[in-house]
Amino acid sequence: MEVVHKIECVVIEYEELKEGLTRKKPELLAKIAKAYGYDGLGILTVKGVPTLEEKRMAMLPLANSFAKLPDEIKKKTETPHAFYQVGWSYGNEKLQGNKPDYAKGSYYCNPLVDVPSTDAELIKKFPSFLEPNIWPTEDLPGFEPAFKDLGRLVVDVGRMLAKQCDDYVEEKLGDSYKKGRFFKLLQESKCCKGRLLHYFPADEVAAMTGAGMSSSSSSSSSSSSPSSDNDFSDWCGWHNDHGSLTGLVPAIYTNKDDEVVPCPDPEAGLYIRSRKGDLVKVVLPKGSEGRNCISFQIGETAQIHTGGTLQATPHAVRGAGGEAGRGISRQTFAVFMEPEYDGDMEVPEGIGVEQVQDSEAAKHLPSSVRTLASRWKKGQDFGQFSDATFSAFY
Repeated sequence: MEVVHKIECVVIEYEELKEGLTRKKPELLAKIAKAYGYDGLGILTVKGVPTLEEKRMAMLPLANSFAKLPDEIKKKTETPHAFYQVGWSYGNEKLQGNKPDYAKGSYYCNPLVDVPSTDAELIKKFPSFLEPNIWPTEDLPGFEPAFKDLGRLVVDVGRMLAKQCDDYVEEKLGDSYKKGRFFKLLQESKCCKGRLLHYFPADEVAAMTGAGMSSSSSSSSSSSSPSSDNDFSDWCGWHNDHGSLTGLVPAIYTNKDDEVVPCPDPEAGLYIRSRKGDLVKVVLPKGSEGRNCISFQIGETAQIHTGGTLQATPHAVRGAGGEAGRGISRQTFAVFMEPEYDGDMEVPEGIGVEQVQDSEAAKHLPSSVRTLASRWKKGQDFGQFSDATFSAFY
């Protein structure tokens, strides 16, 4: 059985982050280095975010509500021509072993703008970025405002964090890094994608697919003995986020009666594979403090833009297992902040491609995670990089 290291997530107080907008705070930069540097886990959490709990609880239960709608209603919101990057997506993503992912369903929309472009040719050329939002207004009237409220809050905090990332990278790279590049990108780009997620109960997924339940879902967590990456990824397969920054709100768990319940399995949740090959379970703040936290993961685009100073890290979600986990679903919400479709993907001046993802880090990637070198080429724009990434996973 592989050893799992449990490591507490780096925490930044919201008020501390606000103070960093007007003056440099060395203690903040040290936390950025610890979380996002080469030896970090690629994640930190911002604690004490005002209004988060209210907006989160207005949105997350609707993921469960939408997932239970009849298939013909959900199908009305699908956009296969846009890689299912707007509206409902289920069974279209392939993350491990080239098998369709039936563990979760996702609802994608841009929380910042409903119609990113009115140019029909551009929309046809870049549908995953520019396809207009589709909302299930007739069937769930509160869905759209809740999605936008929560998404915009995550983006606002993400922009504050990007300012601190810029300060850290500027200290490390000096004039070779374009001053304020990260913040400027998140401030100006309207290509932003919110993803509302519903993870189906592991026992239901196993029954539907005819597959045996994984060790994490077939026995109690105390007796399971996972031995491979697949044993830690039955709710979400191993992957890197390919955008710039991903904001993630705390999940809720729901039983068959649609009641919000505590997570029944202490081993369920987010796992990370470090650049040294260690398997890590990220320990996030608990209780009332945890409900007011937004976690942020660095994406591959930020890794490229900073010449590897900030590093994306492979991660997966392990399902709630054992008898206590039967009938338990999980709901959460992520926001992927990224460049415009034609944004450049260039490294800082003087930085070699091999410094962005070194061979040692690439060696420890889970087998299902494609290397940057297999998808990113010099001279690409973000749209081309995204197409290469989507083609690898869809």
